[in-house]
Amino acid sequence: MSVDPQRLRRHADLPMLLASGSKAGGSAKTSILLATASLALLAGMRVGIIDADATGTSAISHRVQHPDVPVIPLVKGTQVSTLFNQLASFDLILFDVGANELMSEQTFLPLMRLVAQLGGRYGNAAMLVSQIPHKSNIIDDLSRAADELGDLLDIRIVQQNLDGTGAFDALPPKLATLPCYEVPHLTPSVLNMSLGRGWLPADLIGNGVRGYQRVRGIWAAHLLRIAMSGGFAHWLGLDTALPVLTTIAQLAPSRPLPPNVPARRLTDEVVDCWNEMGDAFGHIKSSTNDHELLTAAKRLKASDACYDRLLA
Repeated sequence: MSVDPQRLRRHADLPMLLASGSKAGGSAKTSILLATASLALLAGMRVGIIDADATGTSAISHRVQHPDVPVIPLVKGTQVSTLFNQLASFDLILFDVGANELMSEQTFLPLMRLVAQLGGRYGNAAMLVSQIPHKSNIIDDLSRAADELGDLLDIRIVQQNLDGTGAFDALPPKLATLPCYEVPHLTPSVLNMSLGRGWLPADLIGNGVRGYQRVRGIWAAHLLRIAMSGGFAHWLGLDTALPVLTTIAQLAPSRPLPPNVPARRLTDEVVDCWNEMGDAFGHIKSSTNDHELLTAAKRLKASDACYDRLLA
């Protein structure tokens, strides 16, 4: 059964289908999809997810249980018309491809049929391929994806700064001309804070959780940087998410978070004590007389004791 794409589209000038995939495992494909879903929700759009890695334990089906974001596992025999009918009222369909699954028949054929329905390259379908630092053969993988799908999909590169170094291998000429987006490094404990409960970052940002305003601000700042990179939010028609992200990002602490502290322990009190410790230590180093040094040392001792007590 064919589906009229015009029946589906309320934003005919924007991508409706956004796939995230490559053949490389561990390249944070799902992470950018979750960030994109959150941007869409904060922009007031309806978003649905097709999980093409439904058999994996880290698949998006196991990580998102959200009342407003249906996740449809792609299993053998799934009909594309059925997918369309289930997502007919949605603004954005996110297609999450598992590692090494991009060109498998079970994944590739439904994806291409979805692409054909929506117009493919320069139409309403696009694909993000991820580049991460120090990943063996990742450039070859990106090149193959561009060669095999570049005539069918609007291919764009997401540079996932997973280790915080930004040490990406140089892109060859045929890839260097593709649009590229930078995803900043995020402390793993914060990255996983919402997923353990089946939330999306949009839930934490939009609604907040009592006692976790600082972490809420960190998530907003993180998504804001993604949204602004290369005009990512504008390309997807998600500009209306920017004002709320800009406002809430101001809650983020100015200092990096303490390492090796689980996100559930990063309450506002803990983060404030950590910040106070950093400020006091800075004042100790910059003190010019004994009085300043003594005052800063007392601040450091008090904030250190508070920090230890809160984490005990």
